[in-house]
Amino acid sequence: MKVTITTLLLVFSFLVLNGCSKATTPQQADIAVFEQFLSENPISSINPSIDIASIYQPGDPLFKAVLGIQRKRLDIAEKELTPLVKNKQPDAMFWLAKVIYRSGINDKAKAYDLLRVSAESYPYSAMALSSNDEQCQMYFPSKCSEKWTKKARSLFAEQAKTGDVRAVYYNTTLNPDLTHEQYINAIINAAKNHYYYPLVEYSNLIINEKNPDKDMENIAVKLLNYAQFNNFIPAIDALMGYEGEKKRTQGERYKNLTEQGIKIGSNHAWRVYLLNSINDKSLSSQQKYFIAKASELFNGYDYGISFSQPPKEKEALIAANKKAQEKVDSVKQVIYIDGAHPRVFY
Repeated sequence: MKVTITTLLLVFSFLVLNGCSKATTPQQADIAVFEQFLSENPISSINPSIDIASIYQPGDPLFKAVLGIQRKRLDIAEKELTPLVKNKQPDAMFWLAKVIYRSGINDKAKAYDLLRVSAESYPYSAMALSSNDEQCQMYFPSKCSEKWTKKARSLFAEQAKTGDVRAVYYNTTLNPDLTHEQYINAIINAAKNHYYYPLVEYSNLIINEKNPDKDMENIAVKLLNYAQFNNFIPAIDALMGYEGEKKRTQGERYKNLTEQGIKIGSNHAWRVYLLNSINDKSLSSQQKYFIAKASELFNGYDYGISFSQPPKEKEALIAANKKAQEKVDSVKQVIYIDGAHPRVFY
């Protein structure tokens, strides 16, 4: 899938979730506001640590499951989620519903039932049943309702009292009387608290226009750089798309973004890593196998295996597989998807 198509899907999901309204449409006046934010929060190089607002941490009951979804290892996710769902854990029910979607939605009724039950207490399930939700409209439109948007906002309002950065953001932006100023302030407040999705969504709306205003395009790239410097994978992916598709270059900047993405778990960067290796004549067959095997272990993408030759000797094969696993194990395990962004398009 081309980067431009993927990024447009991300933008479409944002528009469905937030509604295409005057309040959320980028404006020229935003430039000064964001320039001030960037000047007050300067960053010029990649943060040596990953400091993002992640919903789950290693050791949390759902960490392995959601990491599996993020890395497209739905087999791992379903195995981890099943016992939690049996115990009626609301967020586990939400994520299993999303696994069912990703698996081909062969059991729409089961997915709906999981969301319906968990929506009483889990805001992202309620938001998933909103009349604005893309998948709800696609799979069971008669059951999508504005009442679930109100329910989601009510649940977010309670969570916001604890300081939850996502809850604060969605409690604000789900307000039907949202103003543009409130929207921009919500994006900035979220970014200050290490939640960068709103900033990336805003920027993608601009850079994916056919002929964006140059000043708006420049501020959008600056905002993406800010999130990328803080190791936020969707910003890295957006910038790779911008460099590779819009600017038609895969130069040093693109290479650096790819290397950063590989280290911290970008599916897109890993796919570029694999596809480039297939046509790289400077690599030996063993090196190509190592990259292909590591890719398969990382996110189940086995495309490269058929283009490589595994070592013929048993001991050499074991050593190569071990090295590939070590490569995967070196990737940072950080959750960047969340209930409002449960899908990874790359």
